[in-house]
Order: sequence, then C-alpha cells, then structure tokens
Amino acid sequence: MLTKIILTLLVIVGALWFASRQRDEPKQRVLVIATKEEQQKKQMLRHGAYIFMAVMVLAASVMIYIEVADSYTTVTVHVINTQTGARISYQARRDDVQANSFTTLEGRSVYVAGVERIEVEAPQ
Repeated sequence: MLTKIILTLLVIVGALWFASRQRDEPKQRVLVIATKEEQQKKQMLRHGAYIFMAVMVLAASVMIYIEVADSYTTVTVHVINTQTGARISYQARRDDVQANSFTTLEGRSVYVAGVERIEVEAPQ
C-alpha cells in the first residue's frame, strides 16, 4: 500500500519537473507557411477526430442507457429449498438481486439460507 502511494507521488513529482523544465527552455519561433494541400489534410484530420469523438460519446451514452435500463428490469426470483424442494417466487429488480439476498418490489428484504438457492427468471 505504501509503495503505491510512493510510486504515485514519484510520478506526480516527475511530471511537475518535466513541465517546469519545458517551461524554462527558450523557444524559437519559426514561421512555417503551409500549402493549401497541407491545410486541407490538417482540416480533414481535425474533422475526423471530431467525428470519432462524437461517435465515442454516442456509443458510451448508448452503453450507459442499456446498462441502466437493464438494471431496472423486473425479474422473477425463485427461492428453492434444496432439502424439501419448496419453491417461493418473488418479483424484484435485477439490480436488487445479490448472491444471498434481494429486495422485492414491495420493499421486503429476503435473505437466503444456506440450504436454499436463488433462480432468476428473465422477463418475457
């Protein structure tokens, strides 16, 4: 744990040292006149980068929407006693189902015993 903190601090100090060193060096300004073809290439690359960023933001938004919508779907949870075979069914949100407990739509918290198992049925 301590090594992670020290390593993080070393990276921060190194980045600050590198940035301050770059700032101290004198910069020579060179006037470069780009041809029309080079300007068009730069503009195409810039537009391509903007389109790529827009597609990535759109894809991330769709993935987040699908994840949130999936966690709020209502599923049927069957609690089965492995010794007697008794089966009790509940309705719960998919996000509220844990390994050994879940919360029903009515707000009831159900904890599963060691001799019971949970089956989650997908919505039709």
